Amino acid sequence: MFNTKEIIENCLSSTNSNIERIKGVFASLSVSQFNWKPAPEKWSVGECIDHLVVTNDLYLTRIKKLLNISHSNAENDFTYSQSFMGKMITIAVDPANVKKAKTFNLFYPEKSVIQKSVIDEYIKSSKKFIEQVSKIHHLDLKKIKLSSPVNFLIRLNLGDPLIIIPKHDERHLNQAERLMEMEAFPKG
Repeated sequence: MFNTKEIIENCLSSTNSNIERIKGVFASLSVSQFNWKPAPEKWSVGECIDHLVVTNDLYLTRIKKLLNISHSNAENDFTYSQSFMGKMITIAVDPANVKKAKTFNLFYPEKSVIQKSVIDEYIKSSKKFIEQVSKIHHLDLKKIKLSSPVNFLIRLNLGDPLIIIPKHDERHLNQAERLMEMEAFPKG
């Protein structure tokens, strides 16, 4: 069992680490490296990052709506446990889970040829996420519910995306790095 402070601190720390990783690993790639695919049905480095921007923005919209209707109180620390669906999603997106998973069409990259500006979009989106997460220290992350971007009938605890998003980001950054390690990956 966790508490809300731990969930928030882990989320902020992991998201900041993912931002630094994006800057350090992918910013120096050429456009051809950024868009290289080992096969037509596989994603490029750019598509992996664009997928994160698309997915995270859908969650950000839901979190922002909740913040707009929640009254601000003094900072508090509540005990936290994930919802059943939150646990299932966390297991599926965990970087340690090596099973391939098909994503919903809603989360697909928006374009097939990705501009390197998607790195800036990812950083901007992640900083917005950090800003939103920094405003929820007063909320009970277990009691407040939000709907999944996939289906409004799927209900998650507010704390679930704070666990899911950084893990999901790390999983796809790992995927992008594995592409760079492939023998056929362009050298420049």
